[in-house]
Amino acid sequence: MILAHCMWFNRRKKYYTTKYLQKHSALFDQLDLVTYEEVMRLSQYRRKTLVLLGAHGVGRRHIKNTLIHRHPNKFAYPIPHTTRPPRKEEVDGKHYFFVSNDQMLIDIQNNEYLEYGTHEESMYGTKLETIRNIHKSGKVAILDVEPQALKVNHFQAFFT
Repeated sequence: MILAHCMWFNRRKKYYTTKYLQKHSALFDQLDLVTYEEVMRLSQYRRKTLVLLGAHGVGRRHIKNTLIHRHPNKFAYPIPHTTRPPRKEEVDGKHYFFVSNDQMLIDIQNNEYLEYGTHEESMYGTKLETIRNIHKSGKVAILDVEPQALKVNHFQAFFT
C-alpha cells in the first residue's frame, strides 16, 4: 500500500482583510438620527435624487461610479466646489469648481450648499445649484454622503 502526501490539506488558511472597519460605524451611534419614520403610500413620481449613505469604507463611491458608468444618460454626480488649488490635470468645472475661501464662506452664509466640510485645510462642498442643474437635464443626481451630512439643516429641506 502506498500513501501519498497531499499538499492540499496541508495548506495554511488564507485570511483576508476587509476595507470596512467597525470603528467607523460608531459615528452612527453618536448622531441623533431618526431611525424610524412613518411611511405612507405616495402617488408615483419621478425620483430626482439618490442618496447613498453609509460609514467610511462601505462602498458608496463604488456604487455611485458603477451606476454612472452603466447608465450615463440616467445618473449624474454633482461636481463639488473646493478651495484647494487645482492640480495640473484637473479642469475647472469638470473635476471640481475651484473657488476662493472668501467666496465659499459667503456662499455658505447664503445657504447655497447642501453639505460642506474641511479636509486637509481645504474646504469642499456640494452646491444646491449643481444638483438643480442635474435635475433640469432630466437626470437623477447621485449623492454619496457621510452620516454627518444628515445633521445639516438644508439636507432635509431640499429633499422633502
